Amino acid sequence: MRFSDLKTDQRLIRLTIAIILLLLILASVYYNPDTYQITECGFKNFTGYSCPSCGLTRSFHAGANLDISQAFSFHWMGPVLLLGAVFLFLKYSIESVSGKAIQFKLKSSVIKLALLIIGIVWLTFWISKLISEMGT
Repeated sequence: MRFSDLKTDQRLIRLTIAIILLLLILASVYYNPDTYQITECGFKNFTGYSCPSCGLTRSFHAGANLDISQAFSFHWMGPVLLLGAVFLFLKYSIESVSGKAIQFKLKSSVIKLALLIIGIVWLTFWISKLISEMGT
């Protein structure tokens, strides 16, 4: 891990991103998608089947309220993405306050492998959801 100085505009950008992430996290805690009408999914309306992101809002809500098993049941990637949002919120908050950029040294092959795994898991979840929808 390395640290480097940030310019004022870079600090403001990180603060803005941190605020947006905080709003996303707070919305996930307090916005219960079962209570409010959610905009219909265009993909589902057109095909009759769930899109790759169907269930993420409910998954975020369950995960933000620490109901992890329910969060994974709604969407496998929901808790992972929510945890990523929390991590980035913390990183950008610390950077905007300290004025130091936190840089993690990861090999590009590790990043590519992680993205490939995330893509495979996401695709696997979507295919399994489609198969279960076709069976009903």
